[in-house]
Amino acid sequence: MSASQDKKTRSQQRAEGTERRQVAAQKKAKEDRKSRTRWICGTIAVVVLIAAILIGNSSLFYRQKALKVADETYSVADVNYFYNVAFQNFYSSYGSYASAFGLDTSKPLDEQEYTMSDEYETWGDYFLAQAKTSMTEITALCKAAEADGLTLTDEDLEEIDEQIASIAENAKSAGYGSASKYMEAIYGRGVNEKVARAMMAKSILASNYATQKQASYTYTDDEIKEEYAEHASEYDLFSLNYYLVPAETVESTDADGNATSAPTDETMAAAKETADKIAEAAKDAESFAAAVAELGTPVTVNDEDGNPTDETTPAEPTVVENSEGSNLSYYSFADWVTDNSRKAGDVTVIEEDGAGYYVILFQGRNTNDYNTVDVRHILIQVEDTDGDGEISDEEKSTAEQTMADIQAEWEASDKTEDTFAALATEYSQDHGSQHNGGLYEHVYKGQMVTEFNDFCFAEGRKTGDVELVYSESTGYHLIYFVGEDVPYCDYLGDQLLRSEDYSAWQEEYMADFTAEDLHAMRYVG
Repeated sequence: MSASQDKKTRSQQRAEGTERRQVAAQKKAKEDRKSRTRWICGTIAVVVLIAAILIGNSSLFYRQKALKVADETYSVADVNYFYNVAFQNFYSSYGSYASAFGLDTSKPLDEQEYTMSDEYETWGDYFLAQAKTSMTEITALCKAAEADGLTLTDEDLEEIDEQIASIAENAKSAGYGSASKYMEAIYGRGVNEKVARAMMAKSILASNYATQKQASYTYTDDEIKEEYAEHASEYDLFSLNYYLVPAETVESTDADGNATSAPTDETMAAAKETADKIAEAAKDAESFAAAVAELGTPVTVNDEDGNPTDETTPAEPTVVENSEGSNLSYYSFADWVTDNSRKAGDVTVIEEDGAGYYVILFQGRNTNDYNTVDVRHILIQVEDTDGDGEISDEEKSTAEQTMADIQAEWEASDKTEDTFAALATEYSQDHGSQHNGGLYEHVYKGQMVTEFNDFCFAEGRKTGDVELVYSESTGYHLIYFVGEDVPYCDYLGDQLLRSEDYSAWQEEYMADFTAEDLHAMRYVG
């Protein structure tokens, strides 16, 4: 190989080596870039995951906007608050019947079929709809309040403070580490003290405006009496005795071959004959009961487990005392009972389609023309301080001594209504009346617990009377009798008119307010 060729070969080898080194370097650099990219991407994924966890467990997530009403927006936490308030209101009214409604409170609401109607798919949908309706109304009323210059009073703010303090106490009793965690448990995720205070403030302001609006209407005495007269059959109180003579059912097969059991013309006629005999014998409650016992269908006696036995007892009529007419409206005899011409001692027989015949003895009608009363009271509750679910003599004695001290302070005072009101404001544990000196106006019969009611409507009661009463369900009440007020029928007529006028105003005013779901609504619940 010539020198020139050798030089050329060496040059080529150096070039190839350089190229190989360059290729290797480039390959390594590429691999390094891939590695760095994978590390960066992995790091970003971890950071995003951590951020998601942190946000999901912080209030930031629940501050996202979920609902818009007019020009006001509400967060997930805000909607959660009203969602859970709607549930709590339902449960406080129907809790003992929840299972009958198909509601299982131990399971998520959005996983349970709503069985009350076809309007909603789940119970979660139902309570969310209730929350939206409530928030729409509250928003509208708050706007009206602001336009009229109505703001929260010091008493309103104090009421909110007391509610928050009560929640904090309940949190301790329930073993929660903080009030915030307890708030989330009762009001939903994202709800903290700030959210709860804001939503409570809106609710109270809206309620205050609604009350002010209704109070602004005025009516004449004639208008009030005429209004009540139109609804007297709903609100008057009726007393009666009745008994359903059942018609015997007969087994048969319909055109499709299905077995049915129903009364026949013959068995209905037999029931009518028995009912007529009872009616003929019924001159008063005693003779009516005797006729039912003799001619009615004997009642089977059940054993301790609820199973029927061979033993029977004579039939008895149902006795109704002072029931509002509206409570009787679903009976076939309602129109007869509420007829203005009805008088005590009237008896009739009325058919109950497909069941038999009612015999009804009319006993009387209360037209609610008695006077309502105004009273002030101081309530001291008996607290279950040890949380054992029972009230001990010691716990009762503690409340009794507290009331005794208050009563002693009253006895040592000038014993005026103003002094009593001041004591109620200072000491009463009835938050519904504490801020207005313990005052309840237009108290009607049956409104208060029995012991309270008996004091209010005792014969000879006069202004300035003070008495201490105790109720197992509420506690110790020191009551000051302010005096008689308007007849209950007039009060009802007045309230009916106000309700009608307010509803008409509300329907017109609310037409401009609608609720619009925003992107975060899916996180509610």
